[in-house]
Amino acid sequence: MPASRSPRPNRLGALSNHSLRKRVYRIVHKPSQDLPDTADFVETLNTVDQNSRSEVRGLFELKSDIIVARAPGRLDVMGGIADYSGSLVLQKPIQEATFVALQRDPIRKLTLISLSDDPSRQAFFEMSLADFEADGKPVDYDTAHAYFERDPARHWAAYVAGAFIVLMRERGVRFANGARILIASRVPEGKGVSSSAALEVAAMQAVAAAHDIAIASRE
Repeated sequence: MPASRSPRPNRLGALSNHSLRKRVYRIVHKPSQDLPDTADFVETLNTVDQNSRSEVRGLFELKSDIIVARAPGRLDVMGGIADYSGSLVLQKPIQEATFVALQRDPIRKLTLISLSDDPSRQAFFEMSLADFEADGKPVDYDTAHAYFERDPARHWAAYVAGAFIVLMRERGVRFANGARILIASRVPEGKGVSSSAALEVAAMQAVAAAHDIAIASRE
């Protein structure tokens, strides 16, 4: 059985308040239920221009829509990772969740920023989507894995960028555009509540929604 069903991504539109010189995002398409942490994350997007890092302040273009996806952490009640072999498991989603905000970029590159309450722990990563290709075809998974293993500082980015190589290989998608992606998570790391899985699910939902790719819940 699926561990949880994450709400489908929201689409945000940007309003420009020139008199206040402030960016204002609002939800223009909301297929999921209202969740208080979603409103909190939208407010985070509205205040990125106050961030101490220039990379965060300049990440998003004001006039383009943003896809926001949410995936909760989960508590293993029974079964653990046996679901990989098709076994039934019992997992309970927790209140804390990971958010991914994605905006398409006309340049074929990925720009990833992971926020943290501690500014010194905010992480930045950038790569060209061409690095996932060789002779016009997607590279194999071992090559993609080796790309991220070369530098321990970018291991975390594989959980997000991996959504692109999976869709390229398994669905035959060729991404004509890149993406600007902002990540914020309240799922505790290293506590056995699937923080990495929450990041992967939120990233895949955002990428699929931004490119109109249908993915079934069991996938």
